[in-house]
Amino acid sequence: MELYNYEKKHNAFMRSIAPECMVLLKANGDFPLESPGEIALYGSGARQTLKGGTGSGDVNSRFYVTVEEGLENAGFHITTKKWLDAYDKVRKQAHGDFVADIKKKAAEMNVPAILLGMGAVMPEPEYAISLGEGEDTAIYVLARISGEGADRKPIKGDLKLTDTEIRDIISLKKRYARFMLVLNVGGIVDLSPVMEVENILLLSQLGISTGDGLADVLLGKAYPSGKLTATWTAWEDYCSVGEFGKQDDTRYTEGIYIGYRYFDSVGKGVLFPFGHGLHYTEFAQKTVRCEINGTKVQGSVRVVNQGRRKGKEVVQVYVSVPSGKLDQPYQVLADFKKTKELLPDESQTVTFSFDMAQLASFDTENSCYILEAGDYIIRVGNSSRSNAPCAVIRLQKDIVSGKVTDVGGTLDFVDWKPNNAVVQEVYHDVPVFRLDAEVQGWQKIGEHPIS
Repeated sequence: MELYNYEKKHNAFMRSIAPECMVLLKANGDFPLESPGEIALYGSGARQTLKGGTGSGDVNSRFYVTVEEGLENAGFHITTKKWLDAYDKVRKQAHGDFVADIKKKAAEMNVPAILLGMGAVMPEPEYAISLGEGEDTAIYVLARISGEGADRKPIKGDLKLTDTEIRDIISLKKRYARFMLVLNVGGIVDLSPVMEVENILLLSQLGISTGDGLADVLLGKAYPSGKLTATWTAWEDYCSVGEFGKQDDTRYTEGIYIGYRYFDSVGKGVLFPFGHGLHYTEFAQKTVRCEINGTKVQGSVRVVNQGRRKGKEVVQVYVSVPSGKLDQPYQVLADFKKTKELLPDESQTVTFSFDMAQLASFDTENSCYILEAGDYIIRVGNSSRSNAPCAVIRLQKDIVSGKVTDVGGTLDFVDWKPNNAVVQEVYHDVPVFRLDAEVQGWQKIGEHPIS
């Protein structure tokens, strides 16, 4: 198919930024590969690669590059065509049965099938396909579709792995000298049954250049430098407080304890924390400056590439807000900055900043945004579970940074709070800055909300 020049430029750009979005979850040094060669390719996303989600989560395009095509474009010889052909037959049959079941249920309910089919996701089918012989290198691409119109379900083939996926992933890990699990997904999957795998890459769903982008990363022509925007762990460990999926009335009783705020506050272990992301190289960070000017906290961090390959790192700044009248999570993300590409032994000093007003919380009793008196602990690192205090901002008394009018009425529930929240430590080896409540320059609340 002949492409227009604008398409070629667009595709080249998308391919160049794709690795920025990939997250290396686990690595043992077996990748990248030195050159293309024979490779065993398995999994639901190998040939049926997902470029996006369902509904508005996808974009129509004239073509896109699957993982199989991307590897072949890069010069790899795929040795498992028979497995891929056999999987295609299993998937086609499963999809036919899935559609037929939707039509049957729609007829029984006397409603159009589109009402039941919109957003419906077919769980990954179980299969009985023999694996090939153990060559040197293997890739298993696990795919999960998701999108608007339906919630994902904690069942095998959706949020959880199927029995055959677990069986094959573990078998391939033991059979091949080099093995990588690649996740072609738009959301979290419970990887707890396969955590013995030593190389895991979150490919995500990267549009038309998905396959070519993966090939570039496998061969070291590019490198993953993304970070997780959600906490990944076993399904049973997620916060179960709250009502989910009710169309008419939902009570978000989990309150502020969403995602990493929950896990960090209750001290629960996770598989991969918020902000996590490894590299093909090793980085070290050192905070060289942290100060407060007016109400703005500013600082700088020196990042050094201590490994043997080039790469990029992300400096993440978290703040622990004092819990007084208002409940607070253990920490919140206040700022983050990505370095330029750093060669081995090269360093860069990156700066961060945020306004203290961004840390204000809403006081429902008085309909205002306030910062309560106490110690605000500034933490710097490369994930929510890998950071260290660099300074303390000590606020002498409460500050009201915004007053609003309550038009929402009274809630019929009380937000949940953990019984055994992690207690903040007292730090004596970091600088302490005292913030006068009368200092000028407070921003209006809501201009720069914190994550």
